[in-house]
Amino acid sequence: MSIRLKITLLFLASLLLMGYMGYWVQSRSAQKNQTILIQRYLRTAKTLLSPMMKGDTRAFDAKMKELGVTEVVPTPMSHTSSILYRQPLSYGEIVIFGSNEKTYLSLTYLDETHTLYDRFQEESIAEQRMTYLMIGIDIGLLLLIYLLVLKMFSPLKQLGRTMRAFSLGDLHIRSTLKGNDEIAEVSESFNTMAQKLQQALNAKEALLREVGHELKTPIAKGKFALEGIKTSPSKKILEESLNNLDTLTSAILHQKRIDEEPLHITTFKLSTLITEALSKLMIEEENIHIDIEDFDIEADLSSMSIALKNLLENALKYTDSFPIEIKTSGTCVHIVSYAKPLDKPLSYYLQPFIQASRQQKGFGLGLSIVKKIVEKHQFSLNYEHRLGENHFILCFEK
Repeated sequence: MSIRLKITLLFLASLLLMGYMGYWVQSRSAQKNQTILIQRYLRTAKTLLSPMMKGDTRAFDAKMKELGVTEVVPTPMSHTSSILYRQPLSYGEIVIFGSNEKTYLSLTYLDETHTLYDRFQEESIAEQRMTYLMIGIDIGLLLLIYLLVLKMFSPLKQLGRTMRAFSLGDLHIRSTLKGNDEIAEVSESFNTMAQKLQQALNAKEALLREVGHELKTPIAKGKFALEGIKTSPSKKILEESLNNLDTLTSAILHQKRIDEEPLHITTFKLSTLITEALSKLMIEEENIHIDIEDFDIEADLSSMSIALKNLLENALKYTDSFPIEIKTSGTCVHIVSYAKPLDKPLSYYLQPFIQASRQQKGFGLGLSIVKKIVEKHQFSLNYEHRLGENHFILCFEK
C-alpha cells in the first residue's frame, strides 16, 4: 500500500469520524434544546390561558412581555409543519409545532387563536449555526492539511523515480529537488552518493575494459606463435589454456557490455525469442523438444536471447538424458532437464565463477549473465525440482 493511499484512507476515516461526532453532538443538543423549549411553551400556555379565557387583552399582552414571547401574524403553521405537542382543551387546544427550523406555540380558545414565538430559541439557533460553521471550518482545515501533506510527499515520488532509474543503470541521472527541508537534504545526499558511485564504477569498468583488451593482444600473439610449434602434448595443453583464457576474457567483456549498454525495448513473440536463442547454439534438433503457447514479450530481444541461450546451454550441459524441453505456463518459460536437484539454492549458482561440478567445462559465468539480464528487465528467474526434472523458470512479468 502506497503512502499516498494510506494518507487518503486516514483522511477519509478522520472526515467520517468528525462528521459523525458533529452530527451526534448537534442531534443531542437540538433534542435537549427542543425539550427545554417545549417545557417553556407549556408553562407559557398555562400562564396565558387564564387571561385569554377571561378576555383580558391587557393582562394577556403584559404576560407575553413578561414571558419573553411575541405573537406571530400571520401564523406560520402549514401542512409541512411538524407537530411536536398537542393537548385538547375544553373549547380549545394547545399545539407546539416546528416550521422553518423554528418552534411556535399555538393557543386556541373558542374562535380565538394566538400563535406565539419564544425568543429564547434564538440563542440555541445561533449556537446551532455556530456549531455547523465550526464543523465546516474543521473539515476545511482537515482537507487543507491533507492537500499540504500530499504536496509534501510529492517530491518523494519524484526522488523515488530518480533512484529507480539510477538502479536500472542510468548512472547520469540526478535529483533536481531543491529547498531547505529534510527531503531536499535526502535529495542532495543521493546526488552526492550517485556521483561518487558513478566515479567508482566508471573507474572499475575502465580498468576491466583496458585489462580485457590488453589481454586479447598477448593471447592472439600466443596463438600465432603456437602455429610454429611442432605437435606435442605441451602444445595441446598450451593451446587449450590460451583458448580458455580467450573465452574467459570475452565472457568478462560481455558482462561489462550488459552493464553499460541501455536496453532497446521492443515487442516480440516468445517463438521469436526461442528462435533467436537457438540460432546462437550448436545443437541437434532431436536434443530439444518445444511445447509452447505463444505470447507477446516486451524486452530487449538481443540480451534476452542471450539469457535464454545460457539457460538452454546450462540444461544441455547438466542433463542426464535427452531431449531437454521448453514449456510455458502463463507468461513464464520452463527450461526442463532430467537431473538430480541442485545441491544448493539457486542464488548460489547465480554468482560468477560458480559451477555445479568442477568436472564440467566452463567458467560458471552463464547463469550470472542470465541474472544480470533478468534483473535489468525486472523479470524473475526461479527454480523447481519436480519428479526428477529440473525446471528453470523465466517469467516475463514485472
